[in-house]
Amino acid sequence: MLCRLGFACMSVLLSASVPLAASAAAPIHLQDYRALIRIESPQFSPDGKQLALVTVRPDMVHDRYDATLRVLNIADGNSQVLVRGMRKLKMPRWSPDGQTLAFLAKVGKHKVQIFTVPAAGGMPEELGDAPNGVQQFAWSPDGKTIAYVTPDNSPLSKMERRFHHDLFTIHDDDYLIIKPPVPSHIWLLAVKSDKARQLTHGSTSVLEAAPPFGGGVSAPAWSANGHWIVYAQQADASDSDSDRTRIVAMNVATGAEHFITKVRSYEYTPRFAPKGEALAWLYPHGPGAVSDMDLFVGSANGDTAHDISADLDRNLLADFAWLPDSRGVVVMADDHVGIKLYEQPLHGKGHALNLGNLSALSVAVSAHGALAVVADNATQAPELYLLRTVNSRPTRLTDFNRGFDAYAYPRSVEVEWRAPDGQLNDGILTYPNDYVAGKKYPLVVWDHGGPEASSSEGFDTNEIGPLRDLFAADGYLVFEPNYRGSDNLGNAHEHAIYRDPGVGPDSDVISGVRMLEKQGIVDESRIAATGHSYGGYMTAWLISHQHFWRCAVVGDGAVDWTEEYELSAAGNLAWTRDSLGGSPWDKDSAELYRSGSPITYAGDITTPTLILSGTDDTTVPITESFALYHALASRQVPVKFIGIPGAHHSPQDPVHRELYYQAINAWVVQYLGG
Repeated sequence: MLCRLGFACMSVLLSASVPLAASAAAPIHLQDYRALIRIESPQFSPDGKQLALVTVRPDMVHDRYDATLRVLNIADGNSQVLVRGMRKLKMPRWSPDGQTLAFLAKVGKHKVQIFTVPAAGGMPEELGDAPNGVQQFAWSPDGKTIAYVTPDNSPLSKMERRFHHDLFTIHDDDYLIIKPPVPSHIWLLAVKSDKARQLTHGSTSVLEAAPPFGGGVSAPAWSANGHWIVYAQQADASDSDSDRTRIVAMNVATGAEHFITKVRSYEYTPRFAPKGEALAWLYPHGPGAVSDMDLFVGSANGDTAHDISADLDRNLLADFAWLPDSRGVVVMADDHVGIKLYEQPLHGKGHALNLGNLSALSVAVSAHGALAVVADNATQAPELYLLRTVNSRPTRLTDFNRGFDAYAYPRSVEVEWRAPDGQLNDGILTYPNDYVAGKKYPLVVWDHGGPEASSSEGFDTNEIGPLRDLFAADGYLVFEPNYRGSDNLGNAHEHAIYRDPGVGPDSDVISGVRMLEKQGIVDESRIAATGHSYGGYMTAWLISHQHFWRCAVVGDGAVDWTEEYELSAAGNLAWTRDSLGGSPWDKDSAELYRSGSPITYAGDITTPTLILSGTDDTTVPITESFALYHALASRQVPVKFIGIPGAHHSPQDPVHRELYYQAINAWVVQYLGG
């Protein structure tokens, strides 16, 4: 692709023109993002005239995120605050009659519970009392019952815990586990009497842990006639077994259960159609789990299921919604450097909806076929938009983040290139704010995590967060390659990482860098490698195999596949096993665990490196960061290791999040200069 490697060409897809000089507006700074309001969980009222939504903004003084429940009138755009000041507020759901909103929140030291509030306004009231807290919930079609998910009690009594008779058996659990895992089960709550009864029992669990490749945690789903509840059942309560999932249908009247299909893993997010008994869920396209997630449709009776999105050739995200006529589904997927919505009929190929230059963040569908979409792009902060039909263009409904219109943003374009073996890749190239044609600029390479994810042109989204804008304001080019394994270019591109965790993606990234150098815009002596999670893995791999990097940042980076298999949760035991073709103890895969791990080559690293890791990270254990740190420090390679107290795989509070990005930006500026 690159001239140096003798490979073919690059194309700028969004525009072939040279970026213009920065306008008079000021560039955005890290502290400016404190004013950003996130919009979550849009939900249409049953009559389609209103939208419930949650707005979230950081509280830097108390180091927390504050959520507000609002109801927006679609006709005039006016919104009313229903609930504010309650901690952990999320998941608003309309009662079937449209008179009430239920939501999850907590008061004081109590666990998260279900609360209700009149849709016209009033005081919230707690509904039921689940001592162990509520994880998910859903109204029955008649509004008389709520199905909710709550963990079981500990198998250890208070007396046993008090006198330390609390030894427990560990199975597929993470290295930080301190008590026996317990399954989560479905309970039914009678709304009028406030009485609850347990519906599911046993050692199996409702899925409540992150899956390895795709799909996600979802609430129990009711059939339109209220006869069935379906859910994703995990084989046990161990967090690392979130691949061992099957869709289960339960007869609400009898409690009898049966599996929807004969497969034994990787089924997620079941949702009933609004009419009839059609049921949709996510399952890998294949071959194997390292592939796109497709949408399958069957029924609660266990009729033959079929893959309705096989021809779409995109990895479908967990956020999808049935259309009201039950003849199709609106699905969301990474596509090139955006996140698109598609209408996927039950028969035939899906097609993209017209979102203009926006990327979707979430979607809801009304009973009349309108769509509510939270969307943004690289230069537009998230807002809520309305599509009156699937064929309409989006109309902006909210103005929560209008203050961000005043800043000057850098220009980003999509680039494509081919690796030495012919693999097609794409990515985002962002120019410095003060870009001048003919000059060479320092380059920051940011590798995304996943790897079954992608870099997209969102506003303070993805793992790169505000860094794209901050680096551009520092005078740097920013390159975000979607190397093989990324989920934005189809099944073949995603599956290409199978049993090739490092060498293939390395060639994708390096050939992309050479492609940019060929344009004459890169200062070859000032290039930084940065990334988070699998992007941290890629950074560690790159700096151990090439030595032109001026500096590097490894954020929560996986550097040892054996430790990922043995110590982590969030499905990573299954991820390593199914991505590398076996366990560290299988003869056909054992060598790949060694040769595919950056720690094997850490003795070759000479690049000044910043390492960041959360102390409570069970996705990529901090032990891997310790190993990388000592491999560099013991050889006097410039290295700095920052621990983030209590963080699980990325900072969950606004103060630590800001300090995290500040540390990364400062490290890169220290070595790349101005």
